[in-house]
Amino acid sequence: MSAKDGSAPRRFLIATAITRYPKATHLGWDRPDLADARRRVVELFTNRLGYRHVTDLGLDPTSDQLTTGLRAFCMSAERRPDDLVAVYIAGHGEVLDDDGEHVLLTADTDPKDIDDALPTRRLARKILRRTNVRRLLMLLDTCYSGRGGNELAAAALARMNHQWGEETGSGLIVISATQPQEQAETGAFPHLLEQAVTSLATAGYGPRTLALDSVVQRMNDHPDRPPHQRIGLTQIGLTGEVPPFLANPRHQFRRTEVDLELQQAAQWEEHAARRETEFRTRLLAGAQGATPDHAGWLFAGRREALGTITDWLVAHSPAQPALAVTGDPGSGKTAVLGLIAALTHPERRRTVPFDSLALDPQSLPQHAVDVSIHAQNLTNDQVLQGLAAGARVRAGTLGEFLEALGPRKSSNDRPFTVLIDALDEAATPILLCSQVLRPLITHASGRVRLLMGTRPHLLPWLELERTGRIDVVDLDADRYADPDALLEYTIRTLIRAHPRSPYENCPSPLRMAVARGIAAAAGRSFLVARISAGTLAADPALPDPADPAWRAGLPKLPSEAMRRDLRQRLGADAARATDLLRPLAFAEGRGLPWEDIWAPLAEAVSARPCVDDDLLWLREAAGAYVVEVTEDGRSAYRLYHRALAEHLREGVETAAVHAAFARTLVSRVPYGPDGARDWSRAHPYTRRHLAGHAAHGGLLDELVTDPEYLVHADPAGLMPHLPMARSPTAQLPATIYRTSFGTHRRTGTDERRQILALDAARYNVSPFLAALNGRAADHMWKPLWGSGGTLSPTLRDTLACAAGPVRAMALALVDGHPVAVTGHGDTTVRVHELATGRSVGQPLTGHTGAVTAVACIELNGRPVAVTGSGDRTVRVWDLNTGRPAGGPLAGHTAPVVAAACTKLDGRPVAVTGSYDGTVRVWDLATGKAIGQPMTGHTSTVAAVACTELDGRPVAISCSGDRTVRVWDLGTSQPVLDPMQTGHGAWVNGVACARLGGRPVLVTASSDGTLRVWDLGTGRLVHGPMFGHTRAVIAITCAVLDGRPVAVSASSDGTVRAWELATGESAGEPMTGHTGGVNAVACLVLDGSPVAVTASDDRTLRVWDLLTAGKRVGAWRTGHTGEVTVAVATRLGDRPVAVTGASDKTVRMWDASTGQALGKPLTGHIAPVVAVACTVLDGRSVAVTGSDDGTLRVWDLASGQALATRTARGGSGVTAVACMTLDGRPLVVGAAEDGTARAWDLATGEPFGEPVSVSDGPLRAVACGALNGRPVGVVASACGELRVWDPATGSTSPLGDHDRPGAVRALAVAALAGGLVTVTGSDDQTARVWDLDTRTPIGGPLAGHTGPVTAVACASLDDRPVAVTGSGDGTVRVWDLTTRRQTGVVHLMAPCRAVALSEEGHLICCFGDHIAVLASGPRVSK
Repeated sequence: MSAKDGSAPRRFLIATAITRYPKATHLGWDRPDLADARRRVVELFTNRLGYRHVTDLGLDPTSDQLTTGLRAFCMSAERRPDDLVAVYIAGHGEVLDDDGEHVLLTADTDPKDIDDALPTRRLARKILRRTNVRRLLMLLDTCYSGRGGNELAAAALARMNHQWGEETGSGLIVISATQPQEQAETGAFPHLLEQAVTSLATAGYGPRTLALDSVVQRMNDHPDRPPHQRIGLTQIGLTGEVPPFLANPRHQFRRTEVDLELQQAAQWEEHAARRETEFRTRLLAGAQGATPDHAGWLFAGRREALGTITDWLVAHSPAQPALAVTGDPGSGKTAVLGLIAALTHPERRRTVPFDSLALDPQSLPQHAVDVSIHAQNLTNDQVLQGLAAGARVRAGTLGEFLEALGPRKSSNDRPFTVLIDALDEAATPILLCSQVLRPLITHASGRVRLLMGTRPHLLPWLELERTGRIDVVDLDADRYADPDALLEYTIRTLIRAHPRSPYENCPSPLRMAVARGIAAAAGRSFLVARISAGTLAADPALPDPADPAWRAGLPKLPSEAMRRDLRQRLGADAARATDLLRPLAFAEGRGLPWEDIWAPLAEAVSARPCVDDDLLWLREAAGAYVVEVTEDGRSAYRLYHRALAEHLREGVETAAVHAAFARTLVSRVPYGPDGARDWSRAHPYTRRHLAGHAAHGGLLDELVTDPEYLVHADPAGLMPHLPMARSPTAQLPATIYRTSFGTHRRTGTDERRQILALDAARYNVSPFLAALNGRAADHMWKPLWGSGGTLSPTLRDTLACAAGPVRAMALALVDGHPVAVTGHGDTTVRVHELATGRSVGQPLTGHTGAVTAVACIELNGRPVAVTGSGDRTVRVWDLNTGRPAGGPLAGHTAPVVAAACTKLDGRPVAVTGSYDGTVRVWDLATGKAIGQPMTGHTSTVAAVACTELDGRPVAISCSGDRTVRVWDLGTSQPVLDPMQTGHGAWVNGVACARLGGRPVLVTASSDGTLRVWDLGTGRLVHGPMFGHTRAVIAITCAVLDGRPVAVSASSDGTVRAWELATGESAGEPMTGHTGGVNAVACLVLDGSPVAVTASDDRTLRVWDLLTAGKRVGAWRTGHTGEVTVAVATRLGDRPVAVTGASDKTVRMWDASTGQALGKPLTGHIAPVVAVACTVLDGRSVAVTGSDDGTLRVWDLASGQALATRTARGGSGVTAVACMTLDGRPLVVGAAEDGTARAWDLATGEPFGEPVSVSDGPLRAVACGALNGRPVGVVASACGELRVWDPATGSTSPLGDHDRPGAVRALAVAALAGGLVTVTGSDDQTARVWDLDTRTPIGGPLAGHTGPVTAVACASLDDRPVAVTGSGDGTVRVWDLTTRRQTGVVHLMAPCRAVALSEEGHLICCFGDHIAVLASGPRVSK
């Protein structure tokens, strides 16, 4: 009967997976990873969607078991028409050759008789015929499941028409993992489904139900979706609205927003203080044109320029959103803009002498400028944050900034107006113009206006022409040059630049003649005029302005003026002043500190003695050249003008100066009590900039071998220079530092020391490790040893991608800087500067689907990116401006997943491939398609490449149909017959190279292999080339030391280099990615060939190809898969760590030394997910549980397997624990089917009956003694906690658990005479429960920012502690008595397992790595 009371319908899930094929073991059909796929679906449906899991089918059903089980459930009298039934089936699917029918390969399938396999359409009869099932959701996770879903739907349709006519809200929905001709990647479907269900992009907080089409669309748009796999949706038999199969897990979820107002206000005030410093030291000083000898105003004239700027400011015209003030060095840009800043400053305006400057107080409104910024050394992000702070809005992107400003309400509404000077002195001038300022100008819409100061060479990057147009004020142009102003400024400087200037009281005609001579020589340079006039003002002797020799000797350039000024003003001391000023010309950052640095540097650079008194003399004698600024809250000093720095660097050996800088900076680092340099007390300038000076001076090697320097150096200042380490002695610490660079950027020195020590332990570099631990604080946990796992010394840098997994990537040069252009599932294109790791500008937006293809080329001399998307369009982007170069290119009828660029008859063209099976060519200049689509492939075109063959340009395409085709780009006709590659699956990538003078082609396939082909003949040269363990997704070619190589990227997370001459692997794989690698490209960076890879793990990684295959250090090998579990035990007198991993092995380690004990324990055929240790008959044994549904007992001394037990129905084992009951040793196992049971460890016999604990899978189990009786505590994926008495078989709930999140892990501990359990949850907290009262003790233990995935309890220094590991990559130690955190360990990946031994060894497992740490004095034991 149906529920008529309005209550929610019941939800049932039947989930099964076929992981083993006994009759096909020799064919490699087994897919043990499908057990995990099933588990994830079960957890999703039971935890988030409110389903009850019906577990009768379990794993690996036969054809009869599958159909009988489904039939029995659907025929049950308990079924109601309003029940929501979901069925998930994972396994192999096949399409029969003769009639194309889709069949499911069940556990009893005979590979010799595939025709007898279970037809998928038969499931419709079993589920629907004469049953009450009216609402059915079928989830088919097999190859070619789109065909099977269609056949199942067709078979069900007729039955529905006459059976469902009277029921409303009925329907059959089939979600298939693939399209009819596509293969499925193991685990992809449940992962994509989970991501779609939990994504805010699918639905927010309002809808009660998730729309299925939105879910499927989100799955297909997700960046993690394999490129060869598209999710399908079929809906039939609907009698009203689609049944509410997927409840919105966010509905009515109340979010708590943290109040950030105070923090935001503090940040705004910090920016305001910085702007005030910039105004005072740069803009105001420039406006006054004054010197330390005279603090008054020397500014003169510039009426035309000031008038134009004033008119622009007052007009508020949306048609003129920007005005640039430009001119050559010394033309007075900062003077003009500084005066505008002063006139519009709310306080400083009152200090401007309007009368003496002949200014009209009414000409410029007081509040015409909202914020003034001096861009010297500022990054793009710092400029953006300065704009946001000036507007008092929160914004992390340009789009957010403009949105926060809001629309302009009327023509009288004044736009937000910004004055920004010194664009040419910014950290990345061209990128600031093209990626920040130009987009602001383009999208201003009356909301914002920019008044900018820059040298002329940046105008093209702003797309402002230097042609006298009103949006450019060129101070060197005749209209604005203002020679009268220059003359007036010269006169004022002659009079006021020196307190005893002879020109103050000299005859006016003489003063005017001298000024005219200076102005004539200076041309249009106010800087030259200022220096020359200042020189003469300091000379008591008056010249003869009529003397031709005097006039001819007047300076015309800033360098001449400076040299003459120093020589004439200081005589024999001119060289002394030059030597004192020269360090300022080579200073990095905002300026050079005085404190015990400037004087020693001047001495080192000039090789003449220098002390602070010399600098005091310099400030008195030539202080006009020096400006004081503030950095890190301290005074720093820079040259008055950039042109002076350029002059002082002329004719000087740069490397020698930087070497002197490096040696001097190191020499000023104070010594500690132990006689070593105390880098914690080094000047901030040294910590930030020493690496740059050392690298440029050839001294980096000796610097990076000092561990203490690495601990205290500023990561952003150090990292860009580490690739310049040359000696093996220096390359090792540089490699160690690079390994976790992303973490170094986010941590303080104590944490950085620990991370460096952890990486040194993983590289097994004992002296380096000992040095780092030797200076660690007592409270810090110190690494003892680690296993190397997937370490790769080839790794050069890691760039984080905030947009998520990277689907596609290509390389380009922007302003001479190499950048990576990436495509993402969030529909954006992003640009990353490889040298600095910084994101460039704002995301490029316009696509409405996932960006799945990227290529780059130059168009009209400008770098452009060509992108393809799931929205079926191709777009072209100007990388200089971040703007579209034309409209979208439309023509493909399905997602565009491949792109390459080349030239055809001198024209830049793009070649694209699509799911529609076609290849198209586009003229990038016109945006028009060239010729007809190239057709022939019968499946998705997965990749394209371009080259020349016999002098004609050709495109090569590869496809899911396993063929490669070569096309003549001039005619759009095929050149060769289709190449039958012999690959056993999709061909995902193609790349071209030359081998022995002939063109060759390299193909990469989902079968995990590569092949090399002679492009001229189509014949195989090498291959198949084996090495990858999963699909090869991308391939590129490069030349390495004159040898052609291929570089491949795989979904196994590795990158490999291959010698094309031999077809052999070039060394070890490059490892480090924690997700599949989707793209690879090569370039030369800082003179070294590198590969850049893009991955699902949300990173770009840069690999040094010269070191590919070279081993740095001698690290311990260990597990080759994720380490999932660890326990601490003893073997005799030796402390031992026992670990299990997804590589299906168990390993033993000496916990003190890291020595591997014996060989790996093998036997499980699926990931090992549980380990417990105990003593049996005097022997130390381990009990392991696996996804293969078995428990195994091992003798740790001999490594021999003692027994094997199988969980009920072969359900995967999720957790194990040991206890003793009435003298009998028991092992307790928790299973995926929600049951727990015990076995007698001595006899192997079951102890009692299985106990059903939960409808969902069990996650964790632990045992302890409660009031003298052994009990087990069991946690389920649904968040349930129950206490189990094995003696009686009874269970009881643990308190009134509010289920804030699924419990991931638990452990028990003795506390205050009682027994407690500590649980870790998805809600990012740990909780402590009193097992006697069944209630929580206090509030949650908070601190993690990711799910708590591991928990262990032990006694440390006679105090009970808990250790928690999290997906946030940290391990935290808690004192259970005080409930306070006592320690934290930062890892390089999410933590999956932790353990704590009696000796205080903390065992942490992350990725395929193991690290053991100790605290305090234990390190020396």
